[in-house]
Amino acid sequence: MGRLASRGLDGFIHFQTNKARENVVLQYLSGVQGLEDSGIVVPLRSEPVLLVKDFEWERAEKTGKISDVRSATTLPLEAAMRRLEEVIEEKKLVGKKLAIDDSELSVEVYLKLSKMGVQLVPFSDQIRALRMIKTKDELDKIRKAVKLAAQSLNAIKKKLNEQLTESNLCAIASLEMESNGAEKSFVHVQYEKNASIPHHISGSTKVVPHGILVVDLGARVEGYNSDITRTFVVGQPDREHLDILTTVRESVTAAFEATKPGDRLETIARAARNIIKMKGYPQPKHRIGHGVGLNVHESPIVEEGFPGTVEEGMVLAVEPGVYIEGKTGCRIETNLLVTSKGAEMLDEPHIPLD
Repeated sequence: MGRLASRGLDGFIHFQTNKARENVVLQYLSGVQGLEDSGIVVPLRSEPVLLVKDFEWERAEKTGKISDVRSATTLPLEAAMRRLEEVIEEKKLVGKKLAIDDSELSVEVYLKLSKMGVQLVPFSDQIRALRMIKTKDELDKIRKAVKLAAQSLNAIKKKLNEQLTESNLCAIASLEMESNGAEKSFVHVQYEKNASIPHHISGSTKVVPHGILVVDLGARVEGYNSDITRTFVVGQPDREHLDILTTVRESVTAAFEATKPGDRLETIARAARNIIKMKGYPQPKHRIGHGVGLNVHESPIVEEGFPGTVEEGMVLAVEPGVYIEGKTGCRIETNLLVTSKGAEMLDEPHIPLD
C-alpha cells in the first residue's frame, strides 16, 4: 500500500483472461493459483475484492489471502467488466487514479477499463520490484521446486548408460517430477551437436557414448518454479569436451562468488563471462542469468549492460554456457538465493555441479 500512496494512487485494478500460467499477477496478489478470467480491485483505503468464476469461488475463498471473494459469470468478458465496474462504484473509485500492471494487462482489457471513469496509471515497475524479493512462504515453495527438479536430474543421470533417446529421458524426468507432487514446468534434453543449440527441442537422438548431455528442466510447486541445468558426461569424451565442461564449472562458480548484496547485477555476468573469455571459448549469446519465481524467467535480468542491484531475498538462475556450433555444448545453471552474506546454491546440495 505504501507504494500506491507514495505515487498518489487510489488503488490497483487487474483482470486477467486466459494463460494463467504465464500471467501471474493475480496469484501474486490473491494467493490463489491458476485463476483465469478473474480480476482484483485493491482500494487504498478499504478491503480488496477478488472476482472469480462461479465454480472457482470455493477454492479461492479457502486457499487465498483475500477475504472478500465474489463469484460471478465472467464470460463473456463484458459480463466481467460490468461486475468490475460495480466494484469500482461501490468502493468510490470513480474518477480516481488506479494502478495497473501494464506489462501483463491485455490491450483488450485495458481499453475496457479505460471507459470506466478511472485514470489508469502504469505500475508494473513496482510490481516487479515487489516480486523480485521473495517472502519466506515463496522461498519454501521454490526450495521444494528446486529439490524435486534435482531429483529428476538424478533420475536421468541413472539412465545414461541405457542408450535412450532425448525424448525418452524427457519422459523419465517429467514422470519423476509429477510422481513426487510437482508439476513439470519444462524439460529440455540435448545431446552432443543438439546441445550446441541452447533451446533445442528434444527428439529421437540416442544418447550413446561418447559425449556430453545437457539437461535443462524446471519443476513447479504451488505456482513457484525452479530452473536448473546440468551437463553430464556420457562414456569417455575427448579432451576438448572435458575442457569445455571444466570451463563452465569455473564460470558458474565465479558467478556464485560474485553474487553479493549491494553490488551491481551485471557484476555476476561479468565474472562468468571473464572465465569463458580467458579460456578462449565463444561467449554465450543468451543472458547469463535471470530471476525465478512465479515465472521461470522474471526480473531481474543478470547481464552486462543491464541496470539493477543484487538484493537480499532475490532468487537468481545463473546459467553460463559454451557452445561449439554443430558439435557440442555445455551449460550449468544453478539457482541462487541472495542472503545478507552472499549467495546460497539452492540446488547444489541435491545435485552437485560436477
